[in-house]
Amino acid sequence: MVTISGYDGRFGLKCWPGTGGDWRPYEVCSDDVAALRARAERLIAAGDCGYIELSAWNFELNDWVRMETFKPD
Repeated sequence: MVTISGYDGRFGLKCWPGTGGDWRPYEVCSDDVAALRARAERLIAAGDCGYIELSAWNFELNDWVRMETFKPD
């Protein structure tokens, strides 16, 4: 994920496809971690993503820190 420009949210999702192909990661930011977690679970359940990272922005590190990962069972 890119750094927060203009502060889009403290938490972010970055999603990768389940199978090959030329596909760029899907990224979204929000302050609502519960909504992002629910969105990640829906994307995995629907098969739209094969791997998702839920991360928090760390201002001291000036980078994203992974909190959780989501993968199909």
